Amino acid sequence: MDPDSSAKSSVFFSSSHPVVSSASEILRDHEEEPLQKEDHAKLWRHTSLREVELFHGSYRKYQFAKHFHRIPAIGVIDRGSMRTFCRREEHVLGSGTVLLLNPGEIHAPAPAGESGWSFRMFYLSPSFLTALSPGNRPDVATFKRAFVQDRELANKLFHLHVALESKGQRLEFESSFASIFHDLADRYVDRKPTDLDVRADATAVDTALQYLEANCHRNLSLEELSQHSPYGVSHFTRVFQKTVGLTPHAYLLQLRVERAKSLVHSGVPLSDASGALGFVDQSHLTRHFKRIFGVTPGQYARAAQA
Repeated sequence: MDPDSSAKSSVFFSSSHPVVSSASEILRDHEEEPLQKEDHAKLWRHTSLREVELFHGSYRKYQFAKHFHRIPAIGVIDRGSMRTFCRREEHVLGSGTVLLLNPGEIHAPAPAGESGWSFRMFYLSPSFLTALSPGNRPDVATFKRAFVQDRELANKLFHLHVALESKGQRLEFESSFASIFHDLADRYVDRKPTDLDVRADATAVDTALQYLEANCHRNLSLEELSQHSPYGVSHFTRVFQKTVGLTPHAYLLQLRVERAKSLVHSGVPLSDASGALGFVDQSHLTRHFKRIFGVTPGQYARAAQA
């Protein structure tokens, strides 16, 4: 679909959105849970805008695991309807919904109907976010709501994402992002820092998070983690999950997959990455990588080398 031609349509959220990856390629990459023939997923970076990672996925039955991103993620649902867990609630979101996820925000996209859904995401690097954020202060900006109905903003996000599937100039893309960030700052950004609604013991949990970061490659136990808090194993686990939104084990897997993604992007073989990060084997890494990112490490590696 040509961005200019799509702009002429009064409704762009339809099943005729651009196909960016062949069905056969995706079937190869989703070994454990093969997608339907009409489904596809792609993760890439534009050669003129390497600071932004782009994702386009179209699914009928696929369900993501609960996960989070370390950097802000914004996007739009461009077909069908999606359900997801976020901010301790289940949501059903229709086509045209704008997605605004803060770093660390737990979510788990899944289909809300028989026809499935399609969505487009932007994952923004800290340096790029700093350059475009009002006052160059992205560290104190948080999205007030995770999901909003804003057709103007949805259109801007959609057309920019489509444009980033083809050739273009950096200045053009940055100008579009600047317009989008202006809208976000005016309508949906809270400039005051926020805390989690429930923080049973912030110091204990923060200490555990730092310990997990430093030791994610090791075979850790709950007893070892709880020793860095004033709680026993059972209470520590409840406090951690209530505060973070994931169990310690699920959080550890997320850390390992995030590290694996960086290693794969830098050219490290999958077998070496899985061994270095404590995965049982390469298939163990592949399974969890796909559950979080929607594509396998192999597909991500090919995109990184493109």
